[in-house]
Amino acid sequence: MFFSACEEKKPQVTANSIPVTTNLETTRLGSSVDAYSNTPNAVNAASVDEALAQIDGEIAELDQRLATVSGDERTEAKIKADNLRAYRDQERMRYTEAKARAKGEVIKEEAKNLGDTVEEGARRAGEGIKDAAETVREGVENTVDNVKENMP
Repeated sequence: MFFSACEEKKPQVTANSIPVTTNLETTRLGSSVDAYSNTPNAVNAASVDEALAQIDGEIAELDQRLATVSGDERTEAKIKADNLRAYRDQERMRYTEAKARAKGEVIKEEAKNLGDTVEEGARRAGEGIKDAAETVREGVENTVDNVKENMP
């Protein structure tokens, strides 16, 4: 019998997204998210945050252009802005998942360290109890010996 609730849950990972519109910002964002996914640290996180800000700036420029142009130029700007938004959102999701995985690994390591500490404490407590029992045993033996010596 198989219980699906008992099986280990594996995190779903969002696949690398492929931008419909490719430019410096999309390339930088994709490589920054990849770097953070492989090595989650503050430097790579800052790189992703910067790349997200740059792509947001590009989208804002396109939105301004939409307000001032018409016809084919407007259609082209709208398509590009929509494509950049979609790509940014997909990459932001990958980045969020990578951050969650990184935090999960930290929590797992901290739980292991806590378990090791508890285990060592229990071992030491066991040794202390063993030593205390030995001391009590020796005390009882000494008392019994003293009583025997002092009996008429």
